Amino acid sequence: MDIIPIFFTFNNYYAVPAEVAFHSLLKHASRAYSYRLYVLHTDVTESSMRNIEKVVGRFPHASVEFIDTSAFDSEEIRQAKGHFSKEIYYKLIAAEIFPQYDRIICSDVDVVFMDDISPSFFMFPDENFYFAGVGQVLESNRMKNYQGKFNAAETEVLKKEIAAGYLLMNLKAIRENDMQRRLTDFYRKNYPRLCLPEQDTIILCCWPDIRYLPLEYVVCNSYYKMYAQGAAFYKDNDGFPKDKEQARKVFTHALEHPVQLHYVGEKKPWNSWGVMKQRIWFEYLNESGCVSHFMQMLPIFAIRRLRKYSLKRFLKKTNEKLRTKR
Repeated sequence: MDIIPIFFTFNNYYAVPAEVAFHSLLKHASRAYSYRLYVLHTDVTESSMRNIEKVVGRFPHASVEFIDTSAFDSEEIRQAKGHFSKEIYYKLIAAEIFPQYDRIICSDVDVVFMDDISPSFFMFPDENFYFAGVGQVLESNRMKNYQGKFNAAETEVLKKEIAAGYLLMNLKAIRENDMQRRLTDFYRKNYPRLCLPEQDTIILCCWPDIRYLPLEYVVCNSYYKMYAQGAAFYKDNDGFPKDKEQARKVFTHALEHPVQLHYVGEKKPWNSWGVMKQRIWFEYLNESGCVSHFMQMLPIFAIRRLRKYSLKRFLKKTNEKLRTKR
């Protein structure tokens, strides 16, 4: 039986979302394959590990392994603590962490899976690429954030970014072309100017050897606020139709048949109310058998959310006062 490896990197705060994500993934995953899930972490507790193992253990075609990533910390990384995200860094050294695989999938856990992921693992079988992911589909003003930080050539490449919430990684090609060294060197040296650190690093180092996955592999919950007929579609995504009518059809199909539903932004279904498509997340939470763990973590979710809200409010009021003084 073919093995499909998938890894996730998160801290203990995301243990409950991970349980929901893992349950939904394995519920829909084709039984024709064996799924090996890996959790890269430094602080997931023994209790959370047992809860996750219980979820995965219900599926005979799957297993889960926890990898303490502190074993991969070099002296340089330890000295750089606080200067960049170690969770992102470990994604960039996946070829080293998983020498036994030629390919691997990486996913966030603030998601639910609503269809089979296995087809994505076998895409682009005879093509030379490093990463495959979903590109931007809706117009935004995000490129303004890069002004003054990157030259014209870099800016053009940044327009081609793929989302880091679901990635297919070609580990064999990364090893053969020493791409890991290039990725990690660039990440460390340029972190202060990166707006979306992992996405910026991947596209700037690997373009044009990037491939685009179909939109249904990362459908943001915010998309459901849009009407396909009036949507302004992004023009620089080489994996998305340029024809407006065809783009509408692809967008509508993805919303109706998502593989991964991604809860973007700070408001998550486990820490806020009124989140778009929240009901779906709670349905999978109930199915996963992890409601009691969710209830235990609920005060922590609420406190962290309140802290973020209070900080935002403080910064907003401070900014207003500064403007008044001017």
